[in-house]
Amino acid sequence: MHRTMFPIGPQHPSLKEPIFLKLYVEGTVIEKAEFDLGYAHRGVEEKMENKEIDTTLHAVQRTCGICSQCHSLAFLNAVEPMGQIRIPKRVALQRMVIAELERIHSHMLWSGVMMHEMGLETLFMYYMREREKILDVFDELTGNRVHHSADLIGTMKMNFSEEDIEMISKTFDSMKDKLEDYRRSVEGHDVIRDRCIGKGKITRADAVKYGLVGPVARASGISYDVRVNAPYLGYQFVKVNPVVRTEGDVHARTLVRLDETFESMRIVEEACSKIPKSKVPKYPVKRIFHGQGAGRVEAPRGENFHFVKIDMAKTKRVKIRTPTVANLVMYPKVLQGADITDAPVIVMSMDPCISCMERVAVIKKGKTEVWSSHELFRGKKHD
Repeated sequence: MHRTMFPIGPQHPSLKEPIFLKLYVEGTVIEKAEFDLGYAHRGVEEKMENKEIDTTLHAVQRTCGICSQCHSLAFLNAVEPMGQIRIPKRVALQRMVIAELERIHSHMLWSGVMMHEMGLETLFMYYMREREKILDVFDELTGNRVHHSADLIGTMKMNFSEEDIEMISKTFDSMKDKLEDYRRSVEGHDVIRDRCIGKGKITRADAVKYGLVGPVARASGISYDVRVNAPYLGYQFVKVNPVVRTEGDVHARTLVRLDETFESMRIVEEACSKIPKSKVPKYPVKRIFHGQGAGRVEAPRGENFHFVKIDMAKTKRVKIRTPTVANLVMYPKVLQGADITDAPVIVMSMDPCISCMERVAVIKKGKTEVWSSHELFRGKKHD
């Protein structure tokens, strides 16, 4: 046996986004794991500086192509309190409906990709087929399938009609039996069980120590969900039951997301039944000239945090902390001691979204770089 460095990425079939994993193996056992970032930095925060608030709201939703609405809500949760803007119940519930539909489509996308990583292409295509129905619902509700752009400061661009609500219900009816069948397949399939059970185990203590969030944390026994622990918008009117498991392995993280899909359907149906007859207010509601604040929401991957500073009715600073930032630090620990053949499913079980988390800040003292971009990209220092 001899020690070998096995590279995965930054462009590689087992990863859908650019991250460079360096796995040091003895035989097939991973003795040490490192990762490099910086291949997809888009400068999204800098692009929002000194922009009109409406322009920033439009741009902030483009942070991620999977969870567009969660960035919109985190930004609005930070901005609207600055102007003492009270959100009508209809707006709060409609925003929540889109957010939960987004959680469903994100989890189904992840489920399909996870099946692909294990070579189960039929289940991959089945999940993609059902996810397509949710994208069609987005198209009907907002006019967009991916970046919805449904929100405005204090209001929304549309009123959900009774026909819209009925369409959502019919879509769920057409999906539930199939998704339940797929879940039974995932839970009982011998190949999936062999690839997932006991692999990539994260103890509750480690989840607390590393500050993990979202389904990754809940699969390790941590019952923390921003929708429950710090209710916002429509979550004040609808009960949320966090899905928690204690096994902490790849299988647990898989089942948590599958079960959350059904819980999100229930939340959407309850929210739709409580949407009042009143119309959303016209825009503009109120201009905001100065202030700073923070907003957080439960994104599909976990807690999403925005800090916003406004001056002269323009955004001077927007700082975004996506859930992947919190969970990514676990990779070296969770991969250590694993077999290299299990690396793809362990990596994917964390549901990383690299492009939306890429951040860099080069700190200078005069003309001297205190932290170089090279050090930041290689994970040696963090801003």
